[in-house]
Amino acid sequence: MKQLLIVTRKLYKMNFYRAILSALWLIFPLEFVGVSFHIIFETCFHRNGILEVIWDLHTNLPGFNSISYLLKSTNDLTFITISLLLAFFTAENLFELRAKLSHEHLAGITSLFIYFLLIVETAPNLDLPQITDVAGNLLIPILIGLFTGYGYSFLAKRSSLKLTVTYWATTHLIMIFSLLIILIGGISFTVYQTQLFPNYISQQVQNFLQTGNHPTFWKITFATLLSNFGHFFGIINDFTTTIGNHFSSETANLTYLAQHHNLWNIPYPITLHSLYDSYGALGGNGMLLALAGAILLRVKNQRARLVASLSITQTVFDQSEALMFGIPILFNPLFLIPFLVAPFVSMSIGYLAIITHLVPAAAYVIPYATPSILRAFLGTNGNFGALFVSLIGLILSSLIYYPFVSLIDQLPERNGDESHA
Repeated sequence: MKQLLIVTRKLYKMNFYRAILSALWLIFPLEFVGVSFHIIFETCFHRNGILEVIWDLHTNLPGFNSISYLLKSTNDLTFITISLLLAFFTAENLFELRAKLSHEHLAGITSLFIYFLLIVETAPNLDLPQITDVAGNLLIPILIGLFTGYGYSFLAKRSSLKLTVTYWATTHLIMIFSLLIILIGGISFTVYQTQLFPNYISQQVQNFLQTGNHPTFWKITFATLLSNFGHFFGIINDFTTTIGNHFSSETANLTYLAQHHNLWNIPYPITLHSLYDSYGALGGNGMLLALAGAILLRVKNQRARLVASLSITQTVFDQSEALMFGIPILFNPLFLIPFLVAPFVSMSIGYLAIITHLVPAAAYVIPYATPSILRAFLGTNGNFGALFVSLIGLILSSLIYYPFVSLIDQLPERNGDESHA
């Protein structure tokens, strides 16, 4: 733990990391609002949302379809804006930290424009949902922002060009602006569009997971480990979000239940849904409901407590993005180990309970945005043993996070804000 703290402190002093932290914190309010509206949409205005199912809102609420469309479009635009701002602020912050010059926001504008071109060009039909899917990958705007910020600061430091608004400077800045767009845009577009290496890895992983007739505990663990690792570094795409969703066993279980209505004898009790969804993702990837609780119990840092108190309700509904931005958890070495270990421990508890027949496997389909602590309970048709196992997994995960969150108080109070002091 001491070495981990030393490494993290050194990382906090590096300009690129401070730029990322500051960008995440500046975007946190927008992320929090966006996630709040997303929860309303998923619970009330999605046709499979839990409150929509309970109250039959699509029948009983006038204007349901219009409100649903408005919320969905607002959500998409909000998350696209977040990605664009992430590219803008990362470039801005890094330039200011390295060059310490006034540059009329050119680094941020360049980065934003390049990233906007990227997400538009890589959405095949240029419709809002596809652009939103592309913009969900948070690592790309951060990398573009860092590359742009480094480029501008490098040029500013190694030339006599003063970034002021004069005719001579403006002509040179237009040239720099154009070259950076061509260079960075071309490289990023090529890498993102082809994706040869990621596609190869994805195919190999899927082949491994589909070997054999049914999933195993270790295959599910491997799939969720890769997914969590990717999400920790902001890699959110089809590869990381659907890597474990290619097992046909869950369909076989539902077919069996439709005929026999007996959870204890389903053909495949060990599935992604019965383990990870039910026990290993309480609060989203990384068991972040446990982290939010541990922060409120242990940490004195006012910013961390504010973020956890605001986000804990959202994590109950499995929406942990605001917590990822505000602490932050993204790219934070303090939390990588518990982010990967906590889901594994909780899944292991669920696995032991299922194979020893203490609880049935959760096989019933659960409505969207169901509170995560109730997923195993509802997925087993109201088995209180499954609810108890979920609580045990949550408590153990909190204990895993506890020693790591205690280190937050030993880090700089202003996580990355120095560029805006």
